Amino acid sequence: MKLSPALIVAVVAAFITGVIGPMAVTFYQGQQEEAKEERRLAAGVIDTKTLLGHSVFTHADTWVDLIIPQTQVSDEARLFLTIKFTAFHDALEDMVKLTDFNSLNNDQFHAVASKNLNETVVSYIADARRQGISDEFITDFNIWHQQVVDILVGSIEDNVYSPIHTSQNSKMYAILTAYDSALGATLEDVARTLEANGHK
Repeated sequence: MKLSPALIVAVVAAFITGVIGPMAVTFYQGQQEEAKEERRLAAGVIDTKTLLGHSVFTHADTWVDLIIPQTQVSDEARLFLTIKFTAFHDALEDMVKLTDFNSLNNDQFHAVASKNLNETVVSYIADARRQGISDEFITDFNIWHQQVVDILVGSIEDNVYSPIHTSQNSKMYAILTAYDSALGATLEDVARTLEANGHK
């Protein structure tokens, strides 16, 4: 059976517009947001808009929209990753939108940031269980991921009480950067969890 050139062109066009097009648009939008963030930082402005433009939000969206769906892991692991990245994206975004960090003293700031982390962990684990993620998977993942959590907790405390930052918003920016690294380590910890249990 020979395919007509018109059919081949139609299939290629459908692939480009249906698959590659949305991926390219999402990537381009992420690049634009990162460029805006860099311009604001170069101008020395760290306000709520700058915090909301932090790359952690763009990266979390990219992971959920592009990377996680294409990972070669079990459906359970893929769902777990989506739940976790979405939970942290939303919780951090809400915290930034609803908190005037510059009005907080260090102890208040530390309490707000720590509470957000703890509530987000409790919330995403409960959501994962509701959506059918096994307790065994969650427990095994937590064993691998505990070191990352400990580093994040330490980073929050170190940044909140650091004398080198010129504002509380500057501290929050550094904390968002620590979250970005922690979320990036999540995929590796899921892979370790699966390998330890003989799954893929």
